[in-house]
Amino acid sequence: MVLVADDPLVRGGLSALLPDEIPVVRTVGSDSDVVVAVATSAAEVVLWDAHDGIPDPRRLDVGVPVVVLAPDADRASVALGAGAMGVLRRDLDESRLAACLLAVRAGLKVIDPRFEGLVRSAPPPGDGPSEPLTPREEEVLELLAEGRSNREIAIALEISPHTAKFHVDRILLKLDASGRTDAVVRAARLGLLRL
Repeated sequence: MVLVADDPLVRGGLSALLPDEIPVVRTVGSDSDVVVAVATSAAEVVLWDAHDGIPDPRRLDVGVPVVVLAPDADRASVALGAGAMGVLRRDLDESRLAACLLAVRAGLKVIDPRFEGLVRSAPPPGDGPSEPLTPREEEVLELLAEGRSNREIAIALEISPHTAKFHVDRILLKLDASGRTDAVVRAARLGLLRL
């Protein structure tokens, strides 16, 4: 991983917090050094501290997924618009940070739940659902991600099993998914699920 932070103390602190399965191969202090750092290392992900501002959006296109630590919704929104695969609040704990970095490294999009409104209000990306999910379909999708059956979804949402199946079928159709697991994977990659 390449770690980007203006403040050397932040770079050192974040490096010390991360577990061995996410080795920090380079640390840099400015966004102008990121492309070179990624190109000259085996980095699979970039962790970018945006405490002092959002980097130049063109710098987020570095060939590997970028996770931005954002202090507020405005900076998170800019990072998402620039193509960040992960946007997290700066005040999350180390185990959650590690889990999010591993998820992004595996190809998933991760948005801190406190920034969820940014994702829900943003227009879907080009490879997103054929039409937006309804609020009820979003609830069903969350339960699908937990591995619940149609019957369990029906009980949780106080609907009939037939209605639960209808919602699942609509989600599969909208996400162009071949099955329940594929729908969850596609939704996670599109940032439609909270991890």
